[in-house]
Amino acid sequence: MKNPHQQAARPGHWAPYHDVDTREQDPSVVASVLSDLAGDGAALELGIGTGHVALPLAEWGTPVFGLDTSQEVISRLEERQEQTAEGCSPVQARIGDMAQFALGTHYPLVYVIASAIFLLTNQKDQVSCFRSAAKHLTPRGRFVVEAAVPHVSGMASDRQQMIVRELSEEHLKWSAFVHDPVHQVVRAQDVLVGPDGCRLTPRVMRYAYPAELDLMAQLAGLRLERRTADWEGSPFTATSTHHVSVYSHQSAEENTSPPTGASACPSLDKLQHMCEELT
Repeated sequence: MKNPHQQAARPGHWAPYHDVDTREQDPSVVASVLSDLAGDGAALELGIGTGHVALPLAEWGTPVFGLDTSQEVISRLEERQEQTAEGCSPVQARIGDMAQFALGTHYPLVYVIASAIFLLTNQKDQVSCFRSAAKHLTPRGRFVVEAAVPHVSGMASDRQQMIVRELSEEHLKWSAFVHDPVHQVVRAQDVLVGPDGCRLTPRVMRYAYPAELDLMAQLAGLRLERRTADWEGSPFTATSTHHVSVYSHQSAEENTSPPTGASACPSLDKLQHMCEELT
């Protein structure tokens, strides 16, 4: 497999099959939630793909601009948009790195879904993604991250794993994984064998737990506003397999006001005064 940091070459492998692989997924609930968050403004999608969510979001009246690393994927998006009904809001996309981008525009909504943030294969790039997103938010804007909650206990011990995904009289689909727990990187190859031959779709992902993503948000000047287990708003619990996390700017009050309650810490001046009293 290619160097794990050369992600730009991989979406081209997925482009011809992306619509087939997502045909049973209904994006209407996702589009509805994102439309509410965008309000009357536009949205920026990082890793827009072939428009599985962007196009339904545009049907809700939200203009969408997207970034992706693959021209093949963007071309497929443009073909799909030509087939959509007239009257929808525009969807535009261009080649771009979601770790570092400067568009000169602010959005009430920036979002990255379907664990696409894990396609940035090192922590530095993931932190940079949060910072870039924060710079493109309006003062009351939100950055939405949807991702899987890592459950790698079995892979942590095996380091390598193979899973059969589908099995029928006509085809067989399986996935092979190599896990690097030190860097939280999983290299995978999805294999589909059927009447049309053999198809390989490689993936490299650097997973991160929700708490780590929250820290990345703090480094970018954002705070966790809410987290649910899915787009329907189910509570996030210890057994949740996915999360939808909504981040917003830290307000001036949050940056300057001391914390309150049992966890409040004394100020430096107060600590110094306490030390003087003790001595």
